[in-house]
Amino acid sequence: MDPRLFSPRSPGRLVDATDALGRRGKAFVPSPLPPVMELGGRELRLALSAADQELARLDALAQQIDRPDLLFGIHLRREAVLSSAIEGTHTSLADLARYEATRRQQSDDDPTVENYVRALKFGLTRVQEIPVGNRLFCELHEILMEHSDHRRTTPGRVRDCIVFIGEGTFEGARFVPPPDIFVGELVDNLTDYLVNENEAALVKLAIAHYQFEAIHPFRDGNGRIGRLLISLWLNREGILRSPTLFLSAFFEKNKQQYYDALLRVSTDGDWAVWIGFFLRAVATQSRDANIRTQHLLALREQYKRRLAGPRATMGPSHLVDALFDIPVVTVPGVAKLLGVTYAAAKSTIQKLVTAGILTGPDREATGVGFYYAGELIDAIERDL
Repeated sequence: MDPRLFSPRSPGRLVDATDALGRRGKAFVPSPLPPVMELGGRELRLALSAADQELARLDALAQQIDRPDLLFGIHLRREAVLSSAIEGTHTSLADLARYEATRRQQSDDDPTVENYVRALKFGLTRVQEIPVGNRLFCELHEILMEHSDHRRTTPGRVRDCIVFIGEGTFEGARFVPPPDIFVGELVDNLTDYLVNENEAALVKLAIAHYQFEAIHPFRDGNGRIGRLLISLWLNREGILRSPTLFLSAFFEKNKQQYYDALLRVSTDGDWAVWIGFFLRAVATQSRDANIRTQHLLALREQYKRRLAGPRATMGPSHLVDALFDIPVVTVPGVAKLLGVTYAAAKSTIQKLVTAGILTGPDREATGVGFYYAGELIDAIERDL
């Protein structure tokens, strides 16, 4: 990290730091929140208005759905795949679904991505009990890091060492977060800001996300926790009552701009560029989620019509609903899901194959036969 990049406008200070090998250099300690900044400007006001409007439309759509839990499982899994991809994993939605269906790993990334699904589901319940803050961050981190090297990642515990973003040296790193002695106080301040500060919700959230990334309170997994913070806080505050908005797709598509905008806050106090980027992400992904959700609703209705008839039973309908959570199934998994025999589960699956809802079986090397809801996977994965 080059100390010369930090201007007098930087919302923090550079301090001396030492790593585990005794090497010395500079680290950045962000100032406590709220920041001192001017956010006047017509462009930013328009961006905030547009983001608020798109988010309100998405929330209104979600409230019109009779069983939102049946539709948003697949949104959660897409977010898990994309948020983890920013950190370098290479799992697809189908890969994740296969792993969840059988617990058989196709790659080391599968359980890592599933941990994100578990952490998000846990967090959506937990934020109704405790604030978005240090305690929740540690609980989420413990879930995220479950399959990692615990000596390296210390699940559920704030870091006790210096960390580097980019190359692991003071000189080569893109950014060096504050030494661990500052982390506890800074996270407490962030928690207090999220709970008590009176600020426009999306502006407040943009500032909080920056601050979390600048603090980098854990040895690993900070990016994923920081993105979870966004969805969980919106849900806790009742701004978005169903978990439908996720920003990882926008951040992944604009990864360099995302990193540069965050860094410019630290080096130059350029809050306007970062907050404008964040608001565009909210507006873009709100529209995206709205379109995808409507498509999913249309598919669900279409599937129900395909299966309707005088001799229709409830099994195929229940299986269709389950596909909107995990769009890959096996015969044993369906038997367990529906509480029926293997033969009955196979017959139910065949009805969905005949209706063009499932394709398969596609057998992996172990002989497990997978059936795929290809239209559903395409609806959630394709670019709009």
